[in-house]
Amino acid sequence: CKGPIPTAVLRRELQVSMQKYAPVYRNADDLAKGKSVVVEIMKKYKDVGIQDRSMVWNTDLIETLELEILINQAAQEMFAAEARKESRGAHAHENFPERDD
Repeated sequence: CKGPIPTAVLRRELQVSMQKYAPVYRNADDLAKGKSVVVEIMKKYKDVGIQDRSMVWNTDLIETLELEILINQAAQEMFAAEARKESRGAHAHENFPERDD
């Protein structure tokens, strides 16, 4: 990975986006926007760069591999949350105030 984007920068973008578009109290507009934001972050992953080239205790590589997992998890969460048309459990959907616990 020799891209121009540091792992930490893309990880922070993902974190902020998830907090903004898929919080505990969700609404349809934010979730729809969040889907496109997460897809764009997924596309940026190919441009992540790893600076550390060592083969021992390479935390830069580990953090980059973890970011790939986080991005995939975020996409699954965002798409599933947008498809869910109810409020249940710990996550409330503002467009569906009637609880079905």
